[in-house]
Amino acid sequence: MDLFIILLLLIGGLLLLVLELVAIPGTTIAGISGVGLLIYGIIRVYAEYGDTWGTISLFVSLVIGLSLLFYSLRAKTWRRFALNHTIEGKVNEIKEEDYKVGDKGISITRLASVGIAEFNGERIEVFSATSFVDPKTKIEIERIEGNKIYVRPIE
Repeated sequence: MDLFIILLLLIGGLLLLVLELVAIPGTTIAGISGVGLLIYGIIRVYAEYGDTWGTISLFVSLVIGLSLLFYSLRAKTWRRFALNHTIEGKVNEIKEEDYKVGDKGISITRLASVGIAEFNGERIEVFSATSFVDPKTKIEIERIEGNKIYVRPIE
């Protein structure tokens, strides 16, 4: 086997392992193929160029592989892949004095079990206690459980 092909096997194996570490989560075909290519390339070096060059290729592959592993696991490397945005959404913060059972309001969106309604000039997320409620329907608070407000249409 030509030295050029053996070098391609070793470099391809290392690239697939880096791809596995950086881009593809979990154990996938890329990682398994990378390990396979490295092992096969090192075995071919031992078989065709002797123990000295086989051992040299083994240690060079280990040093390069461990260097790439160290580089890819550094915190600065992962910052490039991380999201730097914050989520500004919030859950309903229901205070007992703000909403009471029997309060009346209007649905803003269709309540297909969950939707937005307006009570006391504030828009909040509510749950339909019955079935679907169309937009702009007058509704009434039926019960409050924790941070969930259950409503029903007023007929």
